Amino acid sequence: MKRALVICAMGLSLLAFKPKTGDKSYEDLRPHMRAVYQSLMNIFPFAVSREAFVDKKNEKLIEDNLKLIAEHAKLIDAVVAKDEKGHAFLSQQLLRNASLASLRYKSGHPEQAQFYVEEMYDTCLSCHTSRGSSSDSAFTMDFPKDVKPEALGTLGKARFLALSRQFEKAMDEYERLFASGELSLEDLLHYDPFVDYMLLALRVKDDRPRLIKTFSTLKLENYPVMIRHDLSAWVEALKKIKPKPAKLSELDYAKQLIHSAQSVAEYPRDRSGLVYYIYGSRALRDYLKNTELAKPLKAEAYYQLGVCELGIGVPYLPTESGLYFEESIRLAPHSNFSKKAFALYEEGLLFGYSGSSGLHLPDDEKQKLEELRKLVF
Repeated sequence: MKRALVICAMGLSLLAFKPKTGDKSYEDLRPHMRAVYQSLMNIFPFAVSREAFVDKKNEKLIEDNLKLIAEHAKLIDAVVAKDEKGHAFLSQQLLRNASLASLRYKSGHPEQAQFYVEEMYDTCLSCHTSRGSSSDSAFTMDFPKDVKPEALGTLGKARFLALSRQFEKAMDEYERLFASGELSLEDLLHYDPFVDYMLLALRVKDDRPRLIKTFSTLKLENYPVMIRHDLSAWVEALKKIKPKPAKLSELDYAKQLIHSAQSVAEYPRDRSGLVYYIYGSRALRDYLKNTELAKPLKAEAYYQLGVCELGIGVPYLPTESGLYFEESIRLAPHSNFSKKAFALYEEGLLFGYSGSSGLHLPDDEKQKLEELRKLVF
């Protein structure tokens, strides 16, 4: 289920994003962040509408700005590559999606380009709900100045608040929407607001009681059976999860949670285990903060984190999970999980670049795939 496009938030995430505190390289990033933000603002009125995005009269403006975003994303990645791994993952995702959006649009496939513009939004959401402090950000913006709230749709305000790291206000807005009955079936199925809200409540805030209360007060009869099933399963899981025992490492705790997630899934698209994957990813991120970890342990943590991201996100897309699998392979290419990491990486890559017209795997992706294959086998 695709989450909604909130293109303004991409600019916010870039402006709020910076390398380690005190790192002078932040100054090198500022002009590129601003350039990306401005280009995103330029195409925002068209990007929120599929009709406007494919309209020939908007072609030059969209193409020029997508090209600029891709160019500056490459420069951002060059700077951030020197920083810690989490930042590097974010910049790689931005570069990949920006490049693909520009390439697909220029080659006459605006619908595909718009998909990758939406993927930029997912990059922002992933960053702001998985990394760093859970405190609300002091970074603010004159919202009405650059974006009209009514242009963002029903869920726009909640997403904007989350992506600008105003977490408490974002959760309040999601709860208001859930109680109001304003969300259409399309909103629920296409944009997945319950999952966005869970990521805030669990991975950012770690506030299970609040989440249980919110989901338990919903009138389930108003929802399709599949959503009722998910909500009931998630509340049950939230009540079952116990804190990490003192004797267990975060890695072992996460592996237990992942096993629980896999054991409750009755069919491939069953999302009953989503809560366990979210908690597992939180534990693994805490584990990876330890800079003294041996390479094999770090490699396994990245592999398990990739598994969690597959369970949380959209399968078969070359996104964050693939980057974690790649890192796992590079750290420990001959480990007992490296073959599984490669298989999942390869599967995500091939499905991500496949469509009705066949497989369109870029040369750099082919080269990386072969490089990883040689490391593992």
